[in-house]
Amino acid sequence: MAATHSPGQANQPPAHLRSLRALVFRFTLAPALVLALLLGILFTLQQMHERRQLLLSHGSASAEQLAELIDLSGEHPTHLRVEWLDKSLLALMLEKDMVRSARIYSAKNLAASGQGTLEVLAKAGPRPRVEVTAQDVARSGPFIFEQGESLQVLHPLKGLEVTCWISIELHRPYFTVGTYQVVLVTLLGLILCTLGALIWSTFISERFARMLERLGDRIESIGRGHFETRDEDMDNRELHRLASRINNMADNLRTYQDEYKSNVLQSMEDLRQSLDSMEEQNIELDMARKKAVEASRIKSTFLANTSHEIRTPLNGIIGFTNLLLKTELDELQQDYLQTILRSSENLLTTINDIMDFSRIESGNLVLEHSPMDLGLVLEETLQILAPFAYDHRLELVPLIDKQLPRTLIGDPLRIKQIFTSLVGNAVRQSADGNIPVRISVQSSKDSELLVRVSVTDLGNRAAGRDRRELHQLLEASPHEQGQQISSTGLGLAIARSLIMQMGGSIGVDEAAGGGATYWVHLPLGLERNRTSPIRERFPGLRILLADPNRMTRMQVAQMLQHWEVEPVELSEPDTLEPAIEQMWRHDALPDAVIIDTAMAAGNFEPFIRCVQCLADTYQCRIIVQGSPVELRRCYEPLRTRALAFLAKPVTRDNLLRALRRAVPHQNTLKQTGLHPALPGPATTRVLAVDDHEANRLLISELLRGLGVETKVAASGEEALELFRQNSFDLILMDIQMPGMDGIETTQQIRAEEADQRTPIIALTAHAGSEEKARLLAAGLDDYLSKPVSEGQLTHTIQRWMKILAPERTERQHLDIPRLVDIGESLELSNNDASLARDMLQMLIRGLVADEQELHRLFAAGDHRGLYDLVHRVHGGCCYCGVPRLREATGHLQELLRPLQQEDEAAIDERAVDAVTREIRALREWASEQDLDVLFGLVELQEAENI
Repeated sequence: MAATHSPGQANQPPAHLRSLRALVFRFTLAPALVLALLLGILFTLQQMHERRQLLLSHGSASAEQLAELIDLSGEHPTHLRVEWLDKSLLALMLEKDMVRSARIYSAKNLAASGQGTLEVLAKAGPRPRVEVTAQDVARSGPFIFEQGESLQVLHPLKGLEVTCWISIELHRPYFTVGTYQVVLVTLLGLILCTLGALIWSTFISERFARMLERLGDRIESIGRGHFETRDEDMDNRELHRLASRINNMADNLRTYQDEYKSNVLQSMEDLRQSLDSMEEQNIELDMARKKAVEASRIKSTFLANTSHEIRTPLNGIIGFTNLLLKTELDELQQDYLQTILRSSENLLTTINDIMDFSRIESGNLVLEHSPMDLGLVLEETLQILAPFAYDHRLELVPLIDKQLPRTLIGDPLRIKQIFTSLVGNAVRQSADGNIPVRISVQSSKDSELLVRVSVTDLGNRAAGRDRRELHQLLEASPHEQGQQISSTGLGLAIARSLIMQMGGSIGVDEAAGGGATYWVHLPLGLERNRTSPIRERFPGLRILLADPNRMTRMQVAQMLQHWEVEPVELSEPDTLEPAIEQMWRHDALPDAVIIDTAMAAGNFEPFIRCVQCLADTYQCRIIVQGSPVELRRCYEPLRTRALAFLAKPVTRDNLLRALRRAVPHQNTLKQTGLHPALPGPATTRVLAVDDHEANRLLISELLRGLGVETKVAASGEEALELFRQNSFDLILMDIQMPGMDGIETTQQIRAEEADQRTPIIALTAHAGSEEKARLLAAGLDDYLSKPVSEGQLTHTIQRWMKILAPERTERQHLDIPRLVDIGESLELSNNDASLARDMLQMLIRGLVADEQELHRLFAAGDHRGLYDLVHRVHGGCCYCGVPRLREATGHLQELLRPLQQEDEAAIDERAVDAVTREIRALREWASEQDLDVLFGLVELQEAENI
C-alpha cells in the first residue's frame, strides 16, 4: 500500500531545487558586486599612482629649485653662501608632510676612478634610512633613488663638472596615509552599492514571488475543482498572458467535468442494467453448471457400470479362449479362436479408451505398469492389421531382437495403440512390398531397458502434403500441437503424446527409395521376479524354407536359428521340386518343408499339385504358410497332406506349434511351463471370491494350471465362512457383489485376523486409477483389473508369495504387518496426501544407497557405522507407513545399541538379512506402483479440474 503524505509535506519542494529569490539575488546582486569591486580596485590603483607622482614631482621640484638658488648664489662670498644654504635647507624641512630630510653631498675623485667618496656639505632633518654612495651618483642628471623604505630625489648642481648633489628624502607616510584614505573611500562606495543592489533585488524578487504565488494559488484552486473563479489582470505582459491561459484552462476543465459527470451517470445506469442482466445470467450459469456436474456424474457412473457389465463377461471370453487355445485343435479352429481373442481384446481396448477419454482431455491419464511380452504385443498388432495390409499387397514383417526379454513392465494396451498408429500409417503410404517392423534393445540399466521400435514404409502411396504434415508433427514441440491436425496425422499425434508420457521419444528418418523410417525409443521396466523360460531346442534339425520374399524368409530363418534349427532357404518356385528330388536322391531330405503360398504366384492348381507330390512321393512333412485368404483357398485340398498351416505374419508361438507337430521326435527339451514353481509353502492355497460363475471357473482353471489349491466363494458371506474354517495364503476378492460387497468383506476379515495378515487382492472390472487408491486405502493389498490374463495373475501371485515366503519361515507365529500402509502414512502426515507421498518417495529414493551401505558396513564389521545407518533409516520409517521395514530396522537398532561401547562386536546376520529383505520388497513394490494414484492425488486433480 502506498504511503500517504500530509498537505504540508506534499507542498514542500525538493531540497536540491533553488528558490526564485536566490536566482534573482544571483543574477542582480552578484553582477553589481563584481562591477563595484572592479571599479573600486581601479580607483584605488589610480589614486595610489597619482599620490606617488605628486610626491615625486614635489621632491623633484624642490631639488631643482634649490639647485637654481645655489647656482645663483655663486657670486657671493663663501660664508654667506653656507649660511644661506643652511637657511634654505631649514626652510625646505618646514614642509614636514612631504620631506623627511635634505642633504647636499660633495663628490671627490669621482671622475677619475669612479670609486670616490661623498662628503656631506649641508644637511637638515634625520639621517636617511639608506645612505647614498658614490656609485649611486655616478650619473650626469637628476634621478630618483628608491631602496628599501627610502625614497630620495637626487639632483646635481650646475657646473662644468658635477661634483655636488642635492638629496631630498621624501616622507613615505604621506603616501601610505593617502592610500588608506582612498581604500576606505572605495570600501564605503562598495558597501553602498551592495546595499542598493540588495534592496533592489529584494524588491524585484518579492514582487515576482507574490505574482507567482498568486498564480500558483489559482492553479491549486483549479486542481481542487473550483473552476468558477478568475484571476485579475497583471501589470506585466507575460504574466498577463499566463493568467489568461490559466483562465482558459479552468473554463475547459469545467466543460470537461460537466461532460464527464454526464457520461459517468450514463455509464452507471448502463452498468446497473448490465449487473442486473449478469445476475440473471449467473443464476442461469450456476444452474447449468449444476446440471453439467450432475450429467458428468451420471456419465461417469454410466461408464463405470457399463464397463463393469461388459468387462465381466469379457473376462470369461478372453480367459476361456486362452485356455481353449492350449488344447489340441486344428489350424482353422485355432485361427477362429485367435480371431475371437483378438476381437475381444480390441473390444477391451475400445472400452479402456472410452474410460480414459476424460482423463486424456484433462491430462490425467495414468499408465498401467503390468508384465507383458513386447514381442507378443507386436505380433498381435500385426495380425490385426494384416488384412488391411493385404488389400495393398503388403507384407508386415516383425523382426524381434533375440536379446529382448520375454517379460517387461509397461502398458501393453497403450503400446499396442502406438504400434497400430505407426504400422497403420506405414500401410497407408505404401503398396506392393514389405513393411519391416523391428524391435531392438538399445541399452539396459539396473531396472530399465531402452527399446527401439522402427517401422519403415515404402512411401510410394504417400502424398507430399501428408508427408510434410507428419514430419512437422513429429518435429514440433509439445506446446505447438494446438494446430489443426488432419485425420492422416491424428493417430500419429495420439501416439506421440503417449510416447512422451511414457518418457520416450519419436522421430523420423528418410529412407532410401523415397520411403521413411519412423522410430520410437521406449524405456520399459524389467520384471524383478522374471525367470527365463525354458527355451525350445531342435539341435540338428534342418528345415527347407521356400519363400520368394526375402524379408519374410529372413524373419522365419531368424526364429528357426533361435531354436537351433538349420534353415535351408529357397526362393525360386521352379526349383522347389527339383531341389527336393535332388535331396531325396542323396538321402538328405530336410526334416520339414515350409512352403509359402507366394510360391504359387496366384496360380494355385500347380502349387497344390506340387505340395501333394512332395508329400506323397517324397514323404515330406509340409508346413504351408501364407495370408489367411490364400490359406483358405488351399486348405481343403491340402489338409490331409500338410501337417500345419501358418497364417502370416508368422508369430513365434504359431511357428513353434507347427514345428512340434511336424517334427515331434526332435523336440528334446519339452517346456514344462512358462512360470516357475511358486515360492512359499509347498502348496499355495488361494480363496477366489466372485459372484459370476464364469469368472469363478476361469480363476479356478488358471490357478489350477499354476499348481495352486483353490477354493471359490460366490458371495462375501460365503467367503467369510470359508476364511473362518480354513487358512489361506492369498485371497482374490471381487468388489461388486450383491449383499456384502468386497470392501465390507475385506474389513470384516481384517477385524477377525488374529495371528497373521492375509494378502487380499482386489479383482474388479472398474479400470479407473482412482478406484485403485480407494481400494488400497480400504485395506486391500493389491489390485487386478478384469479381464485378468494368465500372465498378470501369475505375476501377482509370484510376487506376493515371494514377499511372504521369508516372513512365514522366520515368523510363523507372529503378526505380519503390511508392507506399506497408506492409511498410516496419511495419519502420520495429518491427512496431507501430498506430504505423505513426498515423505514415502524420499524414503524409497534412498533405499538403493542404504542397501549398498548396509552390505558394506556389515562386511567390514563396522558396528558403529551400521548403527548410525540403521538409526537414520529407522527414523525415516517413523514418518511413513512402512510397518515391516520400521519393525526390522528397529529390531536391528536395539541389537546394535549395547555394542556401541565395544571396539569389536558380533553383528546378528539374520537381523541384517531381515532389513535387506524388507528394503528389497519395498523397492520392488515401489517400482510397480504409482504413488499419485495410491494417495488419491489424481482423483483430487480431476475433481479440481471439474
